[in-house]
Amino acid sequence: MTLADKVTLARLWLTPLIVLAYLLLPVQGSLCFWVAGILCGIAEFTDYLDGKIARARREVSDFGKLADPFCDVFYRISVFLVFLLPAGGIGYPVPVALDLDSATSSLKQLVFAVGRDDHGRVILGAGLAPWVPVLLMVLRELVAGALRSMAATKGMVLAARWPGKLKAWLQGVALISICAFPAFWSELAPWHLVYAYWACWICAAASVLSMGEYLWTNRGVLKVLTERRDLKA
Repeated sequence: MTLADKVTLARLWLTPLIVLAYLLLPVQGSLCFWVAGILCGIAEFTDYLDGKIARARREVSDFGKLADPFCDVFYRISVFLVFLLPAGGIGYPVPVALDLDSATSSLKQLVFAVGRDDHGRVILGAGLAPWVPVLLMVLRELVAGALRSMAATKGMVLAARWPGKLKAWLQGVALISICAFPAFWSELAPWHLVYAYWACWICAAASVLSMGEYLWTNRGVLKVLTERRDLKA
């Protein structure tokens, strides 16, 4: 295993640390956001570093070609999924009596019962990420992974394109900045949810568009995969 491969695999063990930091560390002092954000920054840096090391040392391996996109998807999608849940087990406070005619009804993040107050009333907390764009990102990666696997069975490789790299860059910026705002502001402000909402939708749009471009660019390979072949008697 090359040095670049080891750097790539670092994202695998960084991922559970990010998840645990976001869920288990306290929101007081924004500790969960600080630790999760810093770890996301380290993970994104490894994504830049592994390619630079591989090119500098001329150690491009078949394992690295497969492990790099897998580790990218494993890390980024895992973090987006955990952002659906309340940070620190508490999340962003939400009024129990939601007025359907007010602006709170447009809250797109999932809301969870996170405890009870001294009077026995339910305390609600919202996660950071809205679920619909996260679902679109997950579906995009499932489709891309399935197509790569099918192509590999025929000894073919689906070409990576710049829209996919742009998608990955936008996701990395979104993950870090979604943690950075509550970390630097040291409070759970409602506008953080608005920012996270739009950041996730931008990433979802980039994911869908890159998937369309990916399919169009590799349409020749896909045509070969879908050709009917009669079984020999």
